[in-house]
Amino acid sequence: MAIRIKELNKPAEKTPSLGLNEKVFTSSAFRLALATEYKLQALDIEFDFQSQSLLIPAFLKSSKFGLGANTLIIGAGFDKTGDLNFPDEAYSDFISQLLKELSGLDLKSEHLELRTTHYLPCVLDHSDKVELIVDLSKTCEQRLKDFSKSTRRNIRQTLEQGYNFKFGNDLTLLQDFYQLYLKQMHEVGSLPHSWNFFEKIHTDHQNSISLCVGYFADTPVVAAFGFLTQQELYGAWMGLDSAYKKDNVFLTMLWSIIEYCEQSGKATYNLGRSSVDSSAYAFKRRFADYTRPIHYYQLAIPPAKTSRSAVYNSASWLIRNSPPFVMNTLSRHLLHKFY
Repeated sequence: MAIRIKELNKPAEKTPSLGLNEKVFTSSAFRLALATEYKLQALDIEFDFQSQSLLIPAFLKSSKFGLGANTLIIGAGFDKTGDLNFPDEAYSDFISQLLKELSGLDLKSEHLELRTTHYLPCVLDHSDKVELIVDLSKTCEQRLKDFSKSTRRNIRQTLEQGYNFKFGNDLTLLQDFYQLYLKQMHEVGSLPHSWNFFEKIHTDHQNSISLCVGYFADTPVVAAFGFLTQQELYGAWMGLDSAYKKDNVFLTMLWSIIEYCEQSGKATYNLGRSSVDSSAYAFKRRFADYTRPIHYYQLAIPPAKTSRSAVYNSASWLIRNSPPFVMNTLSRHLLHKFY
């Protein structure tokens, strides 16, 4: 079994704006943008497992000031940044073998942080987040009938007040989204991603981006940033001007996106991640047909095996960090004592 590691410092030579058949989250361009934003090092881990040669997208988080151990991460930011097309029944064996092989690499890491939709038995799961999925095999007409009378009324009244929603992936919509995203992050007390981050994603992945911005007259009031594949629209980030919250603009935007997905022939609309005890989860559950758990594991990487004893290592450190004249005086004594 072999394992190799390569630092990802720049995208591949061919970096056209990706199409719907490409995976955005595991692309080198997206991972490099994410690494820059989170101050991580993007890595490719080449790993041979069960007669397969796998390329594992990963990140390395350096310890503060170079003190202590680094942390290896699979699934930074989103679980999908570490996504592997791997069957559930073999995933546990795969992770076990990977941990054993990682001990032989000079990563100075003691732990692997793993975010995944795969379940690992007998391992503590630190996550309470789930993805909420809208199954579009159920038509909008059927779904509208299943809504409560008050939900149908709220959607209708918002549209009657003159709110309208624009879909696209151009720079103007991105700028309007970002304005609302900053307001939303300030409202919830979270640090926002930089404009450079979104601009970089837009440059590299414009064909895979879906933006929805809601306007009252010409004023942007609510927005959503998502990624398209052939089968799904994945909702990654939202933005909202809280002054318009009372008009149910967020509710109406989600309904407009569901209609857009149905018209575009998508199989699912992924509403993104939420903690199961949050108000966001309760709100999205009104639309979602099912949930998918996101697991977060902190796994210990076994220490590398070495033939050198702790005493030998201590003596070696002393030799490297003592002035030459001290070692010249004590060399005979130390050699007999420690070797």
